[in-house]
Amino acid sequence: MSSKYMTFVAVLMVIGSLLLLVGKYVPLGLTLLGPIIVNILLFHFTLMHGGAAGGLIAAVFEIFLIVAYRRSFRGIFDADPPPSTTI
Repeated sequence: MSSKYMTFVAVLMVIGSLLLLVGKYVPLGLTLLGPIIVNILLFHFTLMHGGAAGGLIAAVFEIFLIVAYRRSFRGIFDADPPPSTTI
């Protein structure tokens, strides 16, 4: 706890959650929360067996919102994206 790592993760969780609740910059909020949810699931599946229900529920909501905002994530899944014309 002396490294303040968990404080940093908590701040990211709050910022990502507020972005989702406000409805502004939802793709950014999903991007911030995605790795945290994956970390929660990996922790419960590998180190502490059981108790993963909350993480699974969060993952389902995350996937639902990614599908709902799929147009915002379209460029991530392009194998050969076109070059940007603006700098």
